[in-house]
Amino acid sequence: MKLNELDAIVFDMDGVIFDTETIALRSWQDTADAHGLGDITQTAMKCVGRSTVDTLKIFEEAYGDRVSIEQMHIECINRFNEIMQTEGLPVKLGTRELLEHLKANGAKVALASSTTYDRVVMELKDADLFKYFSVIIGGNMIEHSKPEPEIYLLACEKLGADPKKSAAVEDSRNGIISASRAGMMPFLVPDIIEPDEEMKQLAHKQFADLLEVKEYLQG
Repeated sequence: MKLNELDAIVFDMDGVIFDTETIALRSWQDTADAHGLGDITQTAMKCVGRSTVDTLKIFEEAYGDRVSIEQMHIECINRFNEIMQTEGLPVKLGTRELLEHLKANGAKVALASSTTYDRVVMELKDADLFKYFSVIIGGNMIEHSKPEPEIYLLACEKLGADPKKSAAVEDSRNGIISASRAGMMPFLVPDIIEPDEEMKQLAHKQFADLLEVKEYLQG
């Protein structure tokens, strides 16, 4: 496939642009340890690709009878920020190369993240990546988060692009399902979650990293 065959390309952020999922899991686990909850990996993994509202619901169902999830979430955010400030926010392999390629070729590019809009903008600006996206949709700008298609449909609408002729770059199961339900071509670039059969079947194509996506769009 060549880039000129696409109307637009829409990116997820966490796990695609930034290696934030690993930091998020560390933050949740460190917070859980402070509250004596033990290993919360299984619960945290269910939240990958979900909005903050959905994440809090998942944690409430699992641990709400033992701890204040609202307080735990505040502590988790503080821990995440602490890690980010001391270690930095890692940009995924091939991110800058792919975004530069898209910009040079005049592609319509958007970002559709379950993370809140203000946080998305802050992290993109800190990494000097904000300039590559003409449309940014945060999880707090929609009613129904991934795996529902709303966020991708809104991104395509704002871009003036046909979803059926557009690609979505995703790493999570919820994200792949969301893009597929929107009628888009899901580009699967796995992160911390090993793709299951449904993800593989729904994906237009699977890539090892964003450098491979760039090569693919160069034909």
